[in-house]
Amino acid sequence: MNDTNDKNDADQIGSPADGNRRRFCQVAIGGTAAVSAAAVGYPIVAFLRLPKSLGPMELMEVPLEELVEGYAYWGEHRGSQIVVVKLKDDIRAFDGTCPHLGCIVQWESASQGFKCPCHNAAFDDLGNPIAGPVNMPLRRVEFVVEEDVLKIRDQGGRA
Repeated sequence: MNDTNDKNDADQIGSPADGNRRRFCQVAIGGTAAVSAAAVGYPIVAFLRLPKSLGPMELMEVPLEELVEGYAYWGEHRGSQIVVVKLKDDIRAFDGTCPHLGCIVQWESASQGFKCPCHNAAFDDLGNPIAGPVNMPLRRVEFVVEEDVLKIRDQGGRA
């Protein structure tokens, strides 16, 4: 009697329906593992890839006619985000990186100041901190105006 029960169990385990179920589970688990690996791996690979700005380093130049009163003009200079703001007859240029956590600040035209989206730090139109955990101002960036074009200066002093 035991031989018959063992034989029936063996027939049920090896049935075609069981093989299809097993194959489906293998494919589902493998697919889930592949999607999980891609979800984790893609941001890592994207972060480690060299940014486009590390290629030929171009100097930032802004025609004065593109500067609009009360609004910010964003650009890149040697791998750094630079923001140029025109207020009345005064033009100011800043490194757009918050000195607290390194996030890129945003210019708010309504309040005429900068906000950091990472921790709600606020800076006035001169780059001085006015709220939040930051205690250092935004770094001012030197520039020259030649032939109605604003040119960001390099650290060495040349435009």
